Amino acid sequence: RRYSSPQCDPLTGTGCPADGIPVFSSIFAQDTIANSAYNSLQASLEKRFAHGLQFTAAYTFSKSFDEASSFEGILNPIDPRRSRSLSAFDARHRLVFSYYWELPVPKYSGAKGQIMNGWALSGITTFQTGFPIRITTLDDQELMYSFDFELPGEPDLVAPFRTMNPQKNNNYFFDPASFSEDNTLGRIGNSPRTICCGPHISQTDIAILKTFKISEVKRVDFRAEFFNIFNHTQFFNPDGNFSDGPQFGQVNQVRDPRLMQLALKFFF
Repeated sequence: RRYSSPQCDPLTGTGCPADGIPVFSSIFAQDTIANSAYNSLQASLEKRFAHGLQFTAAYTFSKSFDEASSFEGILNPIDPRRSRSLSAFDARHRLVFSYYWELPVPKYSGAKGQIMNGWALSGITTFQTGFPIRITTLDDQELMYSFDFELPGEPDLVAPFRTMNPQKNNNYFFDPASFSEDNTLGRIGNSPRTICCGPHISQTDIAILKTFKISEVKRVDFRAEFFNIFNHTQFFNPDGNFSDGPQFGQVNQVRDPRLMQLALKFFF
């Protein structure tokens, strides 16, 4: 491809740079060439409301592959197939259990009934394996700079990937020494685009409910909600950018700790 300017004739080549002389700082192109594949086993168990109890349990065992998990994902332009890896949103196992239970306490009348009757418990418990970790580098050793989207650069995976407990290893979730970067210009490392897997999710949210009936049309609803009631420490994915130096491999964010909120609603 020749460079066109007032002094360059693209038909004859007069005044144009000779072949092999770089004249473009970068060339940006968009192509719809990525693809994805998702396979799953989904099972659910449901108990409809009866005798004050209902619940639903849903389990998914799945696997998702793609070459780019978002519009900003750039494929390896030399060999797009090398960008194929686990989707960033892949969750191998996911179990969700939700329920509503009217507590089986005796029914009372009068003031005692106002206090004792009508208590219920509801909640959602979620267990999920971690999302894949996006591994990348922004040093542009591959000389494929993008002005807008992420770079296709990858470090080299030089040792087996192994996870660690960040609470005992200076916030490191995986060993950064498993990766290295070759300074050879124009080369993309051999690390996969994503690697399995980041920290898991284990969360239980519970609500305690009570209705105080005042009259036929008036009532007060009380609600106490507990999010992450067991206060499990849950980490977001670690830093997967090799260019971040000492932060590479470290967990920098955690999900919310135990939170509680109270609410009253008056209906009239």
